[in-house]
Amino acid sequence: MKPGRAWPRRSQAVLYAASAVLVAALVHAILTVEKVTPMGWGVALVYLVTIVVGELWRVTVLGTRDFPPIALAASLAMPMTTTLPAETQADYSAGFVVVVVALATLLGHIVRQWTRTGEFVLSRIWARVLVVAVASLLYLVIPLDGKPLADWVEAWSDFSWLTALAMLAVAAVAMLLQLLLMALRHSVTTHAMMWQSLVDEVGAVGPLALATASSATVIALAVGALGPIAIPIFLAPLLLLQLAVTRQSLVRDAQRQTIRSLSRLTDLGGFTTPGHAVRVAHLSLSMGRDLGLAERDLVDLEYAALLHDLGQVSLRRPIPGGATTATAPLDQRRIAHTGASILARTAELSRLSLVVAGQSTPYRYGREAQDLALACRILKASNAFDDLSAGAMRGPVTLRSLERIRLNLGYEYDPVVVRSLCRVLVREGRLTLAEVDSLDI
Repeated sequence: MKPGRAWPRRSQAVLYAASAVLVAALVHAILTVEKVTPMGWGVALVYLVTIVVGELWRVTVLGTRDFPPIALAASLAMPMTTTLPAETQADYSAGFVVVVVALATLLGHIVRQWTRTGEFVLSRIWARVLVVAVASLLYLVIPLDGKPLADWVEAWSDFSWLTALAMLAVAAVAMLLQLLLMALRHSVTTHAMMWQSLVDEVGAVGPLALATASSATVIALAVGALGPIAIPIFLAPLLLLQLAVTRQSLVRDAQRQTIRSLSRLTDLGGFTTPGHAVRVAHLSLSMGRDLGLAERDLVDLEYAALLHDLGQVSLRRPIPGGATTATAPLDQRRIAHTGASILARTAELSRLSLVVAGQSTPYRYGREAQDLALACRILKASNAFDDLSAGAMRGPVTLRSLERIRLNLGYEYDPVVVRSLCRVLVREGRLTLAEVDSLDI
């Protein structure tokens, strides 16, 4: 099996597994639904409405990840809700919980699409089914010393902290699965390395996921004393956290839009061809993911790629076509260092100056190559390819551009980075595998 097809097939396996779990849960729910108490039905209805509302209000993290903390907290709290006020039992079965959560998540996505506040993403529904199924099995089904965790609640009545820890552990395991499924989806859609995607998901969403797990635990404990009113009350702190994360995301989006506007400065001044910076940023991001760069490094690489030609504004006469690869090495370094010096004067963008300055440094085997950051090598190759191809999406120009780069392989350009460039171009349909083989890179 080709490596490029491994992750899509694994994602299909996840969908098949979730479908099987949902069918089994539906059968189990039909067999056990008569055991649910009237008050249990009322609490289940509140959970259902909360999940639907939570799906409508998802938070965007780092501009690329949709995360529903309210819906997830309610979904994880429901299987751990066994005791209701007046010593009433909810008597939820694992199958019943999975079906209710799946139905609520489905309704939430339908309403999102109907109100045009988001897309209908089937994989997210399947992921929720698996996450809640794991939480339900751990708390309601799998025996611990002969009986499930739910039955140990009465035995731990004098040690309520044990119940809280057990619930928190179940919610944490379920959230780890959620992060793993998010990483798998990110890896499939962006062709990033799976391990790096998982590290990025934990870094980006981990704190919010931990807050979600702890909120689910508090809600499950509070419903037993206060009833269904505890669900919205104890979701309020999570809602405030979600508002703070949303505001932070808006600031990041504004920063990205500002940098994209600055990147057009050289286009409007006639120094570069229209869209050159955006094309270089797109290629650099794809290569960075392919080579396993972390999320923070990818953001810096994207910003540096958008602003890599900023030094050209100091030129008296524009370079024909804006192609810096056609200029002398000394001029390339001067342009790069001019752009880097402009960025170094800005506190927020000063970290990009090293990448912009390093794009003019030639790659060589040995000690000098090791000192050159991977982001610099990626930016150098992607900029050279777009300069040589003049933005051509496919055709003979693409192959000829790579042939030109191949002539300086090992001296100007890192062979590992150029091979990554070839893989990206093949995935985008701009190059064939036969053409890559003919290059012998």
